[in-house]
Amino acid sequence: MATEMENLIDQLELLVKINIDRTKGYSVAARDVEEPQLKALFEKLEKESEGFADDLGEVLKKYKQTPPETGTTAARFHQFWIDIKDKLLGKDRDAILSSCETGDETALATYTEALAHEKIQTLPDIQILLEGQQTIIAQDLMLIQSLRNEEKNISQA
Repeated sequence: MATEMENLIDQLELLVKINIDRTKGYSVAARDVEEPQLKALFEKLEKESEGFADDLGEVLKKYKQTPPETGTTAARFHQFWIDIKDKLLGKDRDAILSSCETGDETALATYTEALAHEKIQTLPDIQILLEGQQTIIAQDLMLIQSLRNEEKNISQA
């Protein structure tokens, strides 16, 4: 049975992987979108996610752990599906925003799970770091959702 510390390390490693997934997702979104403003937003969010992964990697190093270098298996499958869908349907703004929304919802759920971990609640520095990152991702998600709603309103007009 895993110890509390092993569970903590697992949670932190998962958060690094989730942020690697976000980095790759926003990189693909920036590459695929045609609007300069969206491209700039996605590039900003890509760098933000890289920073989050780096910060979490530094925490892992303090515990003598090597940070993961690849994302989650689920994200690789999701990206494979998006690539197939793109080939069949083309790359449209709503599909790109939808994929970003899904990725950020997954990230938020992962942060919520990690913050509920008993060991994290006893480590204020880690808890503050995770809460700060979670808050920023939640703000990013609200922005993506507002852009999607704007797209829907335009298409319905």
